[in-house]
Amino acid sequence: MVILHPAFTVIFVLLILASFWEVYDQTLEKKKIALWIIGFLLVIFGGLRNYAGADYPIYRTMYYVSFPSIDLSEVWNKMLLKKSTLEIEWGYVLISRIVFFFNAPFYIFTLIASIFTISLRLTSLYKNSIYPVFSTLLFFIPVYFTTDNGHMRQAMGMVMCFVAYQFIKKRNLWYYLLCMYIAFGFHKSTVLFLPAFWLVKIPLNSNKIFYLIIFCVLLSPFHIYNFFSGFLESLSPQDVSNGFTGYVSYEDKASTFMDGLITVYSILLIAFDKQACQKIYYYEYMRNILVVGICCYFIFRDNPVFATRLVGVYTTFSYIVIPNIAASLSDSYKRGIHMFFVCFMIFYYFVFAQYQGNAGSFTPERYKNYLWSN
Repeated sequence: MVILHPAFTVIFVLLILASFWEVYDQTLEKKKIALWIIGFLLVIFGGLRNYAGADYPIYRTMYYVSFPSIDLSEVWNKMLLKKSTLEIEWGYVLISRIVFFFNAPFYIFTLIASIFTISLRLTSLYKNSIYPVFSTLLFFIPVYFTTDNGHMRQAMGMVMCFVAYQFIKKRNLWYYLLCMYIAFGFHKSTVLFLPAFWLVKIPLNSNKIFYLIIFCVLLSPFHIYNFFSGFLESLSPQDVSNGFTGYVSYEDKASTFMDGLITVYSILLIAFDKQACQKIYYYEYMRNILVVGICCYFIFRDNPVFATRLVGVYTTFSYIVIPNIAASLSDSYKRGIHMFFVCFMIFYYFVFAQYQGNAGSFTPERYKNYLWSN
């Protein structure tokens, strides 16, 4: 039986225990101390990793070899959306160059990237989820490993979309566009999140959500995304992620595995829409974002890269929506939903460890950290 390194296994157990403390506490008090202790561990074990993660070798080579030779005028042109020969997004290159300017080793850069993504993500979860620890548990596997500790550019872009959500709620278009500009500077796929500012205002209810999802399921076999394949391929995260061939090869399995989870999300959205709308502030906004993600998932389903990662900026809002749905229900339903996802995450833990965890060097035999190894 394959397991994740004890460092990650301890975090996983802490998340489960703290989520029970959070969900079963009648005061609905957010467990801020538990969240930030876990956040600190996520930063340390992710940020100081040594040759772990799908893209680690390629990003390390870029940091030491490719980026120092890049003309800063090319970065400037890319930042101003002018013609540029720079293939990697300007935000990621610029931060890399700044850290490298101080002769910092690559693990300092990964630590800074981890602080950036984890702190902003947990802050967003704390602000928007009734149960932020429960939300972090859902995020932990697989997103923490595949993005924050793998596809770092995409993680940095996606977390800026979480920040941008705050300005969707406030209906502040200019700050929203600023966040999206920064997100685009980390990963071009985040441009797909741009319509979210307007999509959240579409009136939906259980019936409309049901028919929308069924319609997208029926569209799935027709591969309508092929009409936009050139544009979508240009946004695909695959432009870097071939560092661990075995790691990436499990995208196909992940897509099949996600079918069941997306179906559960759909059932919860349809069944408990009215209760959540009545009790959760801005639920309609986060719900609409997740519905878009679910619809896009089914449309892209036969393309595992598009289905599991290109629409991830929408589907990751499930980590906010699902705990909030649970919080809006009676104790029996709430605890039932929580228990279901705890059992699911335990199951997912072993599946992930067997495949992506092993290929990505997150298992006891392969994981190294600069705290105890060089």
